[in-house]
Amino acid sequence: MKMSIPQPAVFAELFDEASGAPLRILILEDKPSEAAVIKLELRNIRFDHQIEHAIDRASFEKLFSEFKPHLVLSDYNLPQYTGLEALKYTREQSAYIPFILCTGRVNEETAVLCIKEGADDYILKESLARLVSACELAIEHKGNLAAKEKSAYELHQSEANLRAITHNAPDRIYKINLEGDILYLNKPFGEYKIEDLVGTSIFNHIGELHRDTFRQALKEAWENKTNVTLEISGHVKEPLSDWYLCRIGPVLQDGEVESLILIPSNITEKKIAEIELTELNTKLHELSQHLENVRDEEKKRISMEIHDQLGQELTGSKLGLYWIKQHFQQNGLEKADLEAVFGKIDYLVDLTTQTIQTVRRIAHQLRPVVLDNIGLIPALEWHIDNYNQSHETQAKLTIKTGDLIFEKDLATAIYRIVQEALTNIDRHASASIANILLYTSGNQLKLEIEDNGVGIDVAEARKSKSLGLFGIHERIKRWEGKIDIEGVPGKGTSIHIVIDLEKLKTNNYESSHHM
Repeated sequence: MKMSIPQPAVFAELFDEASGAPLRILILEDKPSEAAVIKLELRNIRFDHQIEHAIDRASFEKLFSEFKPHLVLSDYNLPQYTGLEALKYTREQSAYIPFILCTGRVNEETAVLCIKEGADDYILKESLARLVSACELAIEHKGNLAAKEKSAYELHQSEANLRAITHNAPDRIYKINLEGDILYLNKPFGEYKIEDLVGTSIFNHIGELHRDTFRQALKEAWENKTNVTLEISGHVKEPLSDWYLCRIGPVLQDGEVESLILIPSNITEKKIAEIELTELNTKLHELSQHLENVRDEEKKRISMEIHDQLGQELTGSKLGLYWIKQHFQQNGLEKADLEAVFGKIDYLVDLTTQTIQTVRRIAHQLRPVVLDNIGLIPALEWHIDNYNQSHETQAKLTIKTGDLIFEKDLATAIYRIVQEALTNIDRHASASIANILLYTSGNQLKLEIEDNGVGIDVAEARKSKSLGLFGIHERIKRWEGKIDIEGVPGKGTSIHIVIDLEKLKTNNYESSHHM
């Protein structure tokens, strides 16, 4: 069966971050305003990039040919064209260009079909917060897939070359006796001539570590009158010794072994390629596991952010509407208690307003844009000011971190911990004051959040598997942070978080490249 191997030109067109060249992104979107929103979101991608915008089939195929994109983002529903057709066109050109659908809602069957046809991900326009991470993951996945297949191509080429060499220049053939003395040799090697080698011992050219194994192979072939195959390396004095596949067979005369034939084949290139391929497969497996963990963590994070409030509010709205329906069905319009009905309607209006606020808050929490734009400390100050304007609890922020630089992931973790803590204080604590202190002490970074509310029952909170407390633990786990939560009935709750500054240094490079 003939192996289908991509040609080298296929790999030359792929995105290579190390080359310093920008990432070329092609957007297929017929609405300029929505394309502008996607471009705005792509500002956060960690690669230098160029963007081209196509609005229909003709401009897409023209730009694809001229611009040679590394990444394609496509709407699904376009005038006289679909994202599925664009996907098929892209896959006809290359299997390694990431293709992500960035569109409005489509039915599940269409989305599944696009994934089966080779789309790398599916992003809803109404939820672009995941766009950047999806792009980076798709680029990384395709890059590693191409690397694996390129390695397979190089291995294939190496084996093809070896076959050609073997066909045109046969291996050396030795005739030896049981003691390993060379009786015949078909061609010289190295600086040795044939006449110099005949009569000498084959063991002079075998590393000391392999001599006993080779001697045992000669004995087995001689005594059992059978063919024996073994692998040995070259001379022990050569650190990078070649690998040889040695085939040993008996030469029979009158039913008895007269001598042995030795055919050593140099398999160094193949062995090195196998080792490299094994190492690459191991790394790809680890990467695959890492990507799965990233996806699981993303799902867990979203679950922690959403909590259960939105579901409760929607359930409350449903029950309120059901009460109004039942009231009119049981009493009719004439006997209905309109005051009670209007009261229920007022309640539902307030609950709907609260639900809208919850949705907006969750959307903001999925990715606080202000954090990217102005940094952690100004973002915290901005959030506290907004919080104090709309809540009875008044928060006070104190920061004493000197010239400490907060890298992106750490800044996000601290911001969201403060955000979640204030949300919980507002919901549950009945507090009038909340104090937030972020400071460095010795070789530690500390975050303290305290309120004067009713005081949390820590044991009950842990039993209930609170997503809020679990979320704080998860956010600081990466830096091996420690958390201490205390609640005193009637006096309030305090959260103390400590992270060693040394952990920030060791995680800085990794976190700056997180997904």
